[in-house]
Amino acid sequence: MNHPAPRFIAGLTGVALLAGCAIMPEPITQTEQQASLNADKQVIFAKQEPIVAPLTVYDAMARALKYNLNHRVKMMEHAVADGQSDLAKFSLLPDLIASAGYRGRDNYNASNSRNAVTGAQQLQSSTSQDRSRKVYDFTFSWNVLDFGVSYFQAKQDANRVLVAEESRRKTAQLLMQDVRTAFWRMAGTQQLEGEIEKILGGARQALKDAQNIESERLAAPLAILQYQKDLLEIIRKLEELSETLRLAKTELASLLGVSPSQKFQLKLPENSALQAPEFSLAIDKMEEMALQLRPELREEIYNNRITTEEAHKAMVRLLPGIEFRTGYNFDSNSYLLNNNWLELSGLISQNLMELVSAPARFSQIDAQEKLGDTRRLSVYMAVLTQVHLSYQQFLVAEQQYKRTQELDGITQKISTHISNDAENEAKTELERIRATTNALMSRLQLLEAYASIQSSLGRVYVSLGLDPLPAFIENYDIKTLANSIEAVDKNWQAGRFPSAAKQATEQLSAVDSSVAR
Repeated sequence: MNHPAPRFIAGLTGVALLAGCAIMPEPITQTEQQASLNADKQVIFAKQEPIVAPLTVYDAMARALKYNLNHRVKMMEHAVADGQSDLAKFSLLPDLIASAGYRGRDNYNASNSRNAVTGAQQLQSSTSQDRSRKVYDFTFSWNVLDFGVSYFQAKQDANRVLVAEESRRKTAQLLMQDVRTAFWRMAGTQQLEGEIEKILGGARQALKDAQNIESERLAAPLAILQYQKDLLEIIRKLEELSETLRLAKTELASLLGVSPSQKFQLKLPENSALQAPEFSLAIDKMEEMALQLRPELREEIYNNRITTEEAHKAMVRLLPGIEFRTGYNFDSNSYLLNNNWLELSGLISQNLMELVSAPARFSQIDAQEKLGDTRRLSVYMAVLTQVHLSYQQFLVAEQQYKRTQELDGITQKISTHISNDAENEAKTELERIRATTNALMSRLQLLEAYASIQSSLGRVYVSLGLDPLPAFIENYDIKTLANSIEAVDKNWQAGRFPSAAKQATEQLSAVDSSVAR
């Protein structure tokens, strides 16, 4: 008897092989790439609040916290870890499996019966199963061993959520420090932009005049060449300053998450004399606060928890697995006496290889725990060192700013005297340009010193683990977020710090709220 089934299976297999061989790599087209780029541009820039006014330093911090891509990545990592923790809770539930289907064959499932002693066939061929039938079942199963492992896995995933939150805090703190530094660096060059272009135009005109004097031989060649050399050195310095402005703006734009080509200005303090920020807190209080607030230390504590739960999982795996199973079944086979029935079973099993590998597993976990303890102690010492270093750097920057102020005052007076005494000779013109340039460079150094003291203040804040952030940044507009940051920052500069315990409690509450969300 010829059966069509083998031919059908062979044909189906051939079609599947041909389909598999037909799959070829397809490079992305230019149209697809352009569409992807346009979509990315919309995601990055289109949903941002537009910049309609000059930015204060707190506006810049708020925009960076809301739109900086690195910070957004950390926020998404926290969301993913939170989602993974939620999924882990479902693994604690028993399995409930439902299946339904149709089974058919092209002939009967018939069999013969033969006497085991004589070998003689006893009955004619018979069957006890329909050629086609419907079956379905609902099975409820629960494995005690899997439940124990899943329980400790869920606790590990919950701690990973906290690790992700601390990582986000650290990224936000470093981002605020970088924005503070870049803002004041750009602010300094922005203040001098007009003066740079004015002096640069005068120096270029003086160089052009000197070149004409040389070509017409109206002055001694050596003197006029030295004059041109001095002018070119001045022009080079001024062009470097102009380039510094463009670089500072590009750096700040990157931190803010805006396009580097977008034009924006900074809003600087109304008073012309920049006041150096103050910071007053006893060093022992700083140490206490840092040890309670630094995200790195909290991360290590959570990582130690994860390692401990790994040890618990290893111990649970040494226990025998007990599985309970019950289910409702149905089979439409007309030969069955009972077409539906309930089934109950219990099973105890043990993976003996777990017992063999247990000593090596526990040894590895013990080594991980010791590594975690050593790493936590290392972070402990690093935190204390960073607190002292950042504070010393702030004091040094404060002293350098005062000295730079004094030098700038003298340099500006010298420039004023030379400008007032300027005459029409080439040498006097050179001295005037040089003095004006020196005054400009001195003012830039003063502004850079101010940026340095602001940067060192930001490092102090980072070393203490301080972050004036609401629990959910995406729920606030730029202005509200900027006002919140400004209020807390001014309290800090005024020496009004919350106690370390209170600050830690507030931050932990924010973390709990974020996790609960």
